[in-house]
Amino acid sequence: MIMDTTSRQNLDPSLEPLGPSRRILMWIGGLIVLVFLAGFGLLAIGIFLVSSLALIIYDFERSPLFHIWMSILTVLIILGGYAFIMSFVYSIEILELSHSFPWVMMVSNYVFLVGSSVGLCLISSLGYVFRLKRYEMVAKRALFLALITMACGLASISLHLGHPERSLIYGALTPNFRSAMAYMGVLYTPYMLLLALWYWLLAREGLKEKAAQSEGLKTKAYQIMALEGLRPFLYEKFPFKKLESKIYRVLPLEKMGLSFGSDGFEIKWARIVSPFALIFALLAFTVEGSLFAHVEARPFWYGGIVTIDFLLGATFCGLSWLMAAGIITYKLQDEKMPPPLKDLFYEMAQILAVFLTVGFLFTAYKMGHGLFDPAKTETVMLFFKGPFDIAFWVFEITFGIILPIFILLYGAMFRKMGAILVGSLMVLIGYFVKRYDFVVAGQIFPNVPEGLPSYLPTFMEMLLIGGIIAALLMAYTLGVWILPLREGGSQTVTK
Repeated sequence: MIMDTTSRQNLDPSLEPLGPSRRILMWIGGLIVLVFLAGFGLLAIGIFLVSSLALIIYDFERSPLFHIWMSILTVLIILGGYAFIMSFVYSIEILELSHSFPWVMMVSNYVFLVGSSVGLCLISSLGYVFRLKRYEMVAKRALFLALITMACGLASISLHLGHPERSLIYGALTPNFRSAMAYMGVLYTPYMLLLALWYWLLAREGLKEKAAQSEGLKTKAYQIMALEGLRPFLYEKFPFKKLESKIYRVLPLEKMGLSFGSDGFEIKWARIVSPFALIFALLAFTVEGSLFAHVEARPFWYGGIVTIDFLLGATFCGLSWLMAAGIITYKLQDEKMPPPLKDLFYEMAQILAVFLTVGFLFTAYKMGHGLFDPAKTETVMLFFKGPFDIAFWVFEITFGIILPIFILLYGAMFRKMGAILVGSLMVLIGYFVKRYDFVVAGQIFPNVPEGLPSYLPTFMEMLLIGGIIAALLMAYTLGVWILPLREGGSQTVTK
């Protein structure tokens, strides 16, 4: 039953309509908050895009394969933009959004990409938080992948919302602190800023080296990205030197080697930033899982094991993304992979096989437990012998878990990078399907007790998802071309 405005006001007087003046004030306040939250991120993105454009213009001699690849990605992005525009021209229902299934592939893609970002952050933390030195060499590539997967994941959920600016405005002005969604916005913003700062600290020396090896506008572009010459500019234009002296008198940064001019200060600051990035990553994704786990009206989602399932899946995706991206990059660039990196990938393949085994046992427990829970039985049967059986048995279990375990172990044992690449890609495909099945199937009972509508994604929905994935791949391609992502061994801190 739909209540009219008078009935809702009788239940809660605070629901009375806002006057024009209050609406204007809320919009102005929301815009101020939006600018404040997005300012640093937009500045970093702007610097990267401008610098990248300059480098592309002045260094565009690449192989034909590179141009073909970029052309394909560009076409996919344009088609994704077309699907998004059509969702406004006709209806957002062309993206399969309906009253029966309000959350579809846009949401599952969001969960998949955000989980991948958290998993990549976990791998980076092995070197800089837990001091496993051999993992430091892959930190730059992992952090850059974490940034772009997170950005594309947020783009996926933003396009699903239709009006993402409303969530920013009203979430900032009138947050519901009893809602998991409110905390996701609070946690993801500092997480992304910390990721960007962490990567920049590790990549700054590489950016300075590229600036020294380049000429003309390319040198200026790399100097901007490295913020080289920033201190003299601040000294000249602002009273920054006095402020810096006051800070050093209060805080012993110079003695600790953390001042801006100290040798190796970037790595030392990276070790300070990394634990905070990891904490925000775990908190944010735990809240993400609890968003589903607290929905008592959807029995298949409800329960504490969902958060564990999300964190376990994040490790699958993080390891798979990093190994697949690294192997493909070295192969296409026709370069020999450093022996320490090969050994690390063989180790990571074994670790991924172990986690997949744990994931298989966890899935068996979750589905077996659901069979004996009357509220979940009908949903579980959709996976066992219903419309989701092929997706579950073929993609989730066989293609996404069982076969990759043996392929990864074979690759690690016989030192076959091709096998590790195949196993990693299979895990990513299987986990993408798993997230889609989890999101869509969890909404069926008791919402749609009979007359199950189509559970397959629409063509427009696939175009939009394809555009987002293409944007991710293009960002990574440009990152490999422009930024210092290459593994150069462990970095040491100058004492």
